[in-house]
Amino acid sequence: MATYERREGGTITEEVVWTPEELDISTKPNGPAVAAMWAAGIGSLVLAILVVWAEASEGFAQDLAFQNRVGPLSGKTTIAGLAFVVSWAVLAPVFWRRNVTWSVALAVTAVLVAAGAIGTFPKFFELFAAD
Repeated sequence: MATYERREGGTITEEVVWTPEELDISTKPNGPAVAAMWAAGIGSLVLAILVVWAEASEGFAQDLAFQNRVGPLSGKTTIAGLAFVVSWAVLAPVFWRRNVTWSVALAVTAVLVAAGAIGTFPKFFELFAAD
């Protein structure tokens, strides 16, 4: 604990400053959060790949029709959701007690999500349309 004096408007105020060690504050690793972020990015990318692939192949699009009333979208979202869950289940134990640099974590997440977003834009996936 450190004390110091501060002058405010002619009066002297004494303040106490606590250090994290004195307050028993511990930091937790950010690995589990990074695992969830990267898993979301992987799920986004898998969705984009499925959208482009289904646009390029009519047969594959029909295989993705898990629910006939919904069509191929049912398979795309189901598989993308499974990709998210599986990648999170794999990455979480790997990063459980690790600290990942936030700039690296955010950069990897941004690249994955951006690739997923680009792949689901009609102007992009229509370039691969089977005629």
